[in-house]
Amino acid sequence: MYLIFVASLNENMKLANTLQGQLKELGKESQIINLVDLDLPMYDSFKEEHDGIPKKIGTLIEDMKNASAYVFVSPEYNFSLPPVLVNTVAWISRVGDDFREVFTLKTIQLATHSGGGGSDVSNAMRSQFSKLGSLVMPREIITTYQTPLREDSSKRILEQFVQVAK
Repeated sequence: MYLIFVASLNENMKLANTLQGQLKELGKESQIINLVDLDLPMYDSFKEEHDGIPKKIGTLIEDMKNASAYVFVSPEYNFSLPPVLVNTVAWISRVGDDFREVFTLKTIQLATHSGGGGSDVSNAMRSQFSKLGSLVMPREIITTYQTPLREDSSKRILEQFVQVAK
């Protein structure tokens, strides 16, 4: 099972659905996890101390432990990561003795639909997930309003992702 994390709605969700269909054509089952729909409270240590870890994070971590690989589909916010993605990783990092467990040696494919060029968010995700111990694929799937998805290219990228993620 592959998990496809989507850090916004609209165009990034459309991209995630397309990638899910392409993975299915490659014989891989996947599940889309909409980080916006998780509706997690903004992380802070006071909230954690008084309210504990949101139950949704425990379920998410179990899904991540059982997944073979991840696809992260995220827009670019102010030349970096969107708050919903940063917040989700912050909550994940507060669980267990080794929060890197759900990232270590997991193969990750990056994708974005961005109003900008998309390279800044790709670089930010690459840096974060690499430092968490993941194996981030060298090519990203980047679309913009001016540059629509080239499905032949995304299929080739996903074929390589599936080969590495075995």
